[in-house]
Amino acid sequence: MARILPQTKSAAVNPLKSSQPLGAAFAFLGVDGAMPLFHGSQGCTSFALVLFVRHFKETIPLQTTAMDEVATILGAADHLEEAILNLKNRTKPKLIGVCTTALVETRGEDCASDIANIKLKHTQELAGTEVVLANTPDFDGAIEEGWAKAVTAMIKGITGSGERARQPKKIAILPGCNLTVADIEHMRDMVESFGLKPVILPDISGSLDGTVPDRWVATTYGGTSVEDIRELGTAMQCIAIGEHMRRPAKALHGLTGVPYVLFQSLTGLQDTDRFVSLLSAISGAAVPARVRPRRAQ
Repeated sequence: MARILPQTKSAAVNPLKSSQPLGAAFAFLGVDGAMPLFHGSQGCTSFALVLFVRHFKETIPLQTTAMDEVATILGAADHLEEAILNLKNRTKPKLIGVCTTALVETRGEDCASDIANIKLKHTQELAGTEVVLANTPDFDGAIEEGWAKAVTAMIKGITGSGERARQPKKIAILPGCNLTVADIEHMRDMVESFGLKPVILPDISGSLDGTVPDRWVATTYGGTSVEDIRELGTAMQCIAIGEHMRRPAKALHGLTGVPYVLFQSLTGLQDTDRFVSLLSAISGAAVPARVRPRRAQ
């Protein structure tokens, strides 16, 4: 006999807003000159695009490989290749972030090998453009995991490996997907007040802050540069915010040896005090005078 279980949760959950591909695309949007590419059907991309546009009220660069019924059955490696080459020729992005969807993940396509073959086959055509893959099926995880996977993929695919000469005032910050544009701007001001140079990955405060360029730009406008991602290994310290950012912080540490500190949140006196104390210890400077009255308040 069937039992009817009434819904007791006081909030409605929209699965589209909490999908992994959406989170990965969100992270790629925080990189300057980037173009997120959904590897799947047109419908998957349309839903995500509508959500982004409604939320940020601005133009969002987001493309799709537009898999059809034939590609779903026989494989979509040629669709992925054509999409990457078309984006390179038309928009000339500095980064193409490939986000897989449930369609290709359920089929079991080896997207990593496909992209490696595309890079090898079209080395000259893709010069100057990084192609990064984030495996983000809709049926697993949520938006924060897609965000973390994209950041991890960018670190592993772009950041130079091996221990490098460290810049004493440079720190890498890996913010969680819950931080807003204003949160990241405030955090940057706080870090810079100690005389430090923060490299934030991804930096949506530079690309999704409502700035309207004086010319048409087909890719993201502002955010972390690809060169900054490549040189993350020269940072003195990495600060990760949110448990889901532990994986990319570990990836950076394993690749370059940069030590990391994880903050579960930057909300509340305890976490904020710990954050300010860490900045003071790294910089060797006292807490700025303008920060002290805020703490007292």
